[in-house]
Amino acid sequence: RENGIHELDPLKILEPMISTRWYNEGYDAGRRFIRHEADYDELAAIARTGGIPAGWDIFRAEILNRYLSVRDFDFASYAEGFSRACIEVFENI
Repeated sequence: RENGIHELDPLKILEPMISTRWYNEGYDAGRRFIRHEADYDELAAIARTGGIPAGWDIFRAEILNRYLSVRDFDFASYAEGFSRACIEVFENI
């Protein structure tokens, strides 16, 4: 820093790619959720709130637990992708 050079944080440099990765991962998980688990009311709740509903704490905990050891896990991007997949299907029902 004394010479005007700042240390580079590799995660900051890769942040856009990491966010895209986790968005895509969440989107894929949303598609699996739709095919294997979701019912109309669950999709409606996601569409109504524009994301994973606040009352779904156990669902959030399951996701966070699954990726607990992954240093660059971005829950916000994952949840955004998951929600987008669900909302797209709901809007076409």
